[in-house]
Amino acid sequence: MRTICLFLGIATLAVFLGACSLPAPGAPTTSPQEAAAAYTAAAQTIMAQLTQVAQTLTPPPPQETSALPTPGGITSSGTPGTPTATQPDGSPTPTATATSTILPGASPTPTDTPGDPKLTLGEPDFSDTFRTSANWPLYTDDHVSFEIGNRRLVMTAFDPDGWDGWMLSWPAQQDFYLEMIAEPRQCSGLDRYGLVARAVKTSKGYANYLFGVSCDGRYSLRYWDGEKFATLIDWTESEHLRAGPEAVNRLGLYADGERLALYGNGKLLQELEDASSEEGKFGVFVGSDETEDFSVRVEEIAAWDLD
Repeated sequence: MRTICLFLGIATLAVFLGACSLPAPGAPTTSPQEAAAAYTAAAQTIMAQLTQVAQTLTPPPPQETSALPTPGGITSSGTPGTPTATQPDGSPTPTATATSTILPGASPTPTDTPGDPKLTLGEPDFSDTFRTSANWPLYTDDHVSFEIGNRRLVMTAFDPDGWDGWMLSWPAQQDFYLEMIAEPRQCSGLDRYGLVARAVKTSKGYANYLFGVSCDGRYSLRYWDGEKFATLIDWTESEHLRAGPEAVNRLGLYADGERLALYGNGKLLQELEDASSEEGKFGVFVGSDETEDFSVRVEEIAAWDLD
């Protein structure tokens, strides 16, 4: 199973960021219902590796530009069923079984969610067009890599093994609108990428939401609680998403209290209420079910505080 990875930087200069890799559902071969059942059965056999962090460093306040202090963190790596990371005392990191369930309390709630939020929120409080790597703990492990080149963040999943690898930036938010502009390269099926939000350290490891979009034009919302995945919105087709290789999509996640709304290219995809996480850091993720060396180029990440 993919190891949860975090990188802890040098004392006074570092800010706390995370980079994680986790197993994810495979691509449906017949119908979404059969695929969900197959994933649940398969996921029960995958061991999730946890990493305990020795201390938490307080990040600096947001700046007016995207050139922010260089972050730091702890990293670890391993293979499914072979835990190699250790806790601060040197003992083996505990493992847990990953399962997929629907969280109690998650329910569709049609409300007055706005149209394209980007048109009404003004200038973002955070914006990164990847001129530098200052906001991100770039890394490469056995499954994924995150690197910056030609003013793009390039995320690559090496093997179609069903793993999700993610990386967190430093700002922590409570109520926000978060957006990314991204373009997948050669891909098919459930090769996927997307946003990570409200990522917070718990006694079981990091917990966070994952809003993903697949190569074949579907979207989903999952929650990782540090031990297992919960499917809040299963993979769903949408006319508002562009499918296929080199199809640029603008993904948005609007979080206002328990209300979460997903956007594709400025159009509301779906919304619900969920209280699994109230605040935390944001980031990006990539995973492949079909394509070797599946790569996604991220043009921009932007965030607006709603508080």
